Amino acid sequence: MKALIIDDEKHVREAIRLLVPWDSFEIGTLLEAQDGQSAIELIEKEKPEIIFTDMMMPNMDGTKLLEWAAKHAPASKIIVISGHDDFSFVRTTVKYGGIDYILKPIDAEQLTAALATAIDSWKREEKERSRSLHMNMELNQLKPIFLEQYFSTLISEPGNHPAFAETMEQELGLTLPMPHTRIAVVSLELSPPAVRTKFAAGLDLLFFALTNICNEFLRVKGLGYAFRYRGNEMEMALLLWGEAKNAPELLGEINEAIFKALKTRFVFGIGLPNAFPNDAAASYQQAKLALQRRNLLGSGSDLHFYEPSTAHAAKNPLLMWSEHEERIRFAVQSGQQEQIRRAMQPWFDALDQSGYVSLEQLGQWRQQFELAKSMWETHDDGATVEKNAGMRTSNAYPLPVTQLGQFDYEQWKHSVFDEACQSAKRIAERDKESGVIYDIAKYIEQHVHSDITLQEIASRFFLSREYISRKFKQEMNENISDFIAKCRIKRAKELLANGQLRITQIAEQVGFQDEKYFSKVFKKWTDCSPNDYRKRHYGDDGGGGGK
Repeated sequence: MKALIIDDEKHVREAIRLLVPWDSFEIGTLLEAQDGQSAIELIEKEKPEIIFTDMMMPNMDGTKLLEWAAKHAPASKIIVISGHDDFSFVRTTVKYGGIDYILKPIDAEQLTAALATAIDSWKREEKERSRSLHMNMELNQLKPIFLEQYFSTLISEPGNHPAFAETMEQELGLTLPMPHTRIAVVSLELSPPAVRTKFAAGLDLLFFALTNICNEFLRVKGLGYAFRYRGNEMEMALLLWGEAKNAPELLGEINEAIFKALKTRFVFGIGLPNAFPNDAAASYQQAKLALQRRNLLGSGSDLHFYEPSTAHAAKNPLLMWSEHEERIRFAVQSGQQEQIRRAMQPWFDALDQSGYVSLEQLGQWRQQFELAKSMWETHDDGATVEKNAGMRTSNAYPLPVTQLGQFDYEQWKHSVFDEACQSAKRIAERDKESGVIYDIAKYIEQHVHSDITLQEIASRFFLSREYISRKFKQEMNENISDFIAKCRIKRAKELLANGQLRITQIAEQVGFQDEKYFSKVFKKWTDCSPNDYRKRHYGDDGGGGGK
């Protein structure tokens, strides 16, 4: 803490210094002034918590200093030390918030008690000031969140919001309704990798930076307000009301400011001028459509304006992925990557020729592709497949992006091809698991205790022995006789853990009627006899083990 001693007599200032145990009051800095005018300069510079002042001084006396301090340094606590027992001086001290009025010659105990009172008063008030400051900071932090939620609600739940008019007037100084307001939308879906890396800890910080930059232009100049739209976690919306007709120039300036701060530019979709707040939802949808329909293969403007659907469709006819589905399906079912590549090429050629790919199209193609994959992989074309495909596409698929934040068209085509190849692998796995060979393998595993023969299997599954042998080798990559032996040996190893079972009993339980033959086959597959295996893996206390 700091204390300032003001008196035109040096020996009085020195006496005050000597009479007070400053360290016990946590006062580390003592300042001195010989009149009110020089004291003001020190107060403005050093901001002392405690002030001792005389009343009768040259240039500016104590009365005027008290009046000045009450206005310009209200937090400082003042103790008056005077040689004049004058009621008017006492009244002035009380009027301007002085803690005490002490007469000279100075009494050390009275001075120390007055200082203790002053410090206690300052600490109580400082605690209250800190609490009020903290509360105000929290309120200021909550205001953007409150406005953000309010604006988001206007877009997602259009209707009558009577309390909003009062809020807009209080917070933004606006009178509703406003006839010509535009909404612009920015999506972070194609933000450059460098920006994603910089804000890898979370999108909140990125949105905070973007809205602050935008509002330096919009809110400060009374032209609008930028906020994170809570209806879509990847979108920021900008309300433009001050000069909606000059939106292109304004958004261009904002994008330049964003580029200076983040070294990247963003793309804006812009709706038509609409009445606010009644048509806020319509303007937002227009802005979003403008963004969704922009050509990702182009390298033109960062600003994209809404145009009616009929005009847009006339210029950009929609290419349907479903028109190519049958050819691609047959290729996927073949399981051959080259066949899949050739089947998808006409689709990619049509896209190349059109020269137009939009986020809207990518969303539609993704939905069609997911539905097709579900049908290919489940042999079902009913409502269940469509519902499941819709659930999978409800979460945004990350789009490939170049280092400059542009749609990576070639990488996207490659990823679609890879997905088709992965679907082919899943179909092959499905066929493998559901095929007759899998059923035969499962039957063998469940009947190792029986004397299984190829003829018995052929009769049970109504297939020829030759077909089973050939197909089993193709699918399982081993002969069926070896597979039977492996299953029996695997089961025998498990039974050998039971020391109460004799080798003869184990041989019978895995389909061998002859113990010696069982031991011979076991040794062939394990390089040791059943007894040696039991001793090696389960110890020599197999009570009843052996023959």
